[in-house]
Amino acid sequence: MTDKKKPSGPHEVDVQHLLDLLNHNSDWIWEVDAAGRYTWLSEVVTDMLGFTPEEVVGTTPFDYMPPGEAERVAGAFLAIVEQQIPFSGLVNRNQRADGQIVVLETSGIPLFDEQGNLRGYRGMDRNISTLGERVLQLETIYDTTPVALCMIDRMGRLVMANKAMIHLLGNVEGNINDQLFSTLMPVCWAAFRRDFALADGGGEISSREIIWAGNIYYIHPVPVHDAAGNVVGLSVTWIDVTERRQAELELANANEVLQHHAQHDYLTGLYNRRYMDECLTRAIVRAYQQRYSLSVCLADIDYFKDFNDSKGHQAGDECLREVACALSSVRRRPEDSVSRYGGEEFLVILPRTDRHAAQAIAERLRESVDALKIPNAASPTGYLTMSIGVATLEGNERLPEDKPLPIIASGLIRQADNALYSAKNNGRNRVVASLEPEEN
Repeated sequence: MTDKKKPSGPHEVDVQHLLDLLNHNSDWIWEVDAAGRYTWLSEVVTDMLGFTPEEVVGTTPFDYMPPGEAERVAGAFLAIVEQQIPFSGLVNRNQRADGQIVVLETSGIPLFDEQGNLRGYRGMDRNISTLGERVLQLETIYDTTPVALCMIDRMGRLVMANKAMIHLLGNVEGNINDQLFSTLMPVCWAAFRRDFALADGGGEISSREIIWAGNIYYIHPVPVHDAAGNVVGLSVTWIDVTERRQAELELANANEVLQHHAQHDYLTGLYNRRYMDECLTRAIVRAYQQRYSLSVCLADIDYFKDFNDSKGHQAGDECLREVACALSSVRRRPEDSVSRYGGEEFLVILPRTDRHAAQAIAERLRESVDALKIPNAASPTGYLTMSIGVATLEGNERLPEDKPLPIIASGLIRQADNALYSAKNNGRNRVVASLEPEEN
């Protein structure tokens, strides 16, 4: 584990010095992965357990505990990992390589990757088989841990608070043990009183998030019992998750933007063809399930190629945007939808609409474009017009089991396209409804 070569530079000297500190300390320093397997250990493990670091890497702490102890400690550690919180004071019995039992007190903090996922824990084990001055050392660890920790008694007094907790409270002046939590954080005291009542009844206290001084904290209260089993206080861990929650919010917003772009046409803001095909498939299923008619209108701008060639693509894009606004402005129900289906083609899906009603709506769509009076020299009218084909599916029968939904959808679009072709051949600027029944 330790590089025995003589260091050759200042950086290597620092690394060697750090390793010497870790490997010649009274405490055993370690790291485990998310599954609890040791990935790194200081050489102190040999003094504590009688095994070398190389022998221990890849094993778990529970491999060195008697069966009953391993089960108990594993359950406690699993609860800690599930909550991804720091821990301290986890006392456990271990069997050394020579068969002797040694009592260790374990503390650790979670390690996260750049995405905020738990990648393991870093911590230390201390031999408390003979206590002596160890209690004072444990208090030092408690006080210097970067996670805010405190203990609250039943009267709301802060019995203990480490430096991180004092900083969280705004660097309270004076003796922290003289402070009432109900005064320092009145918004939290009512919830802690409920925690006491829950703990008295043997219930499990839930972790939660609170907002304090503009930050978001994940807090984990744990009841503290006296020798008689009475609840005398709450030990509370406070983890600042502000940055993580902000990252989650930004990710959610980014996903929402991506979802919008995936479903909408960048030029007109209408739904795009890919999303509209999905909508049509779902609309067909509902039409058959609820036994109602479903109509579609396939609309195409007349002489648009000549318009685009004569006035340029920028004018053509602006024309498409105006037409999209005109079609969207026609009054319709929330379940109706309009999309840019490709080029100068637009598709309107009309659930619960028979052929005659669809023709009337299509006529209003045509009139909305006609009313724009966009000059178009290629058109006999002198301005921009639109032709529309209408097709209707009568959903008064069961959904055909031998006909895939995409085939039914493409057949309905084909009927509308044939009707549109007929409108084009009969002078344009008109609505034609298909009389061809959908084949089941």
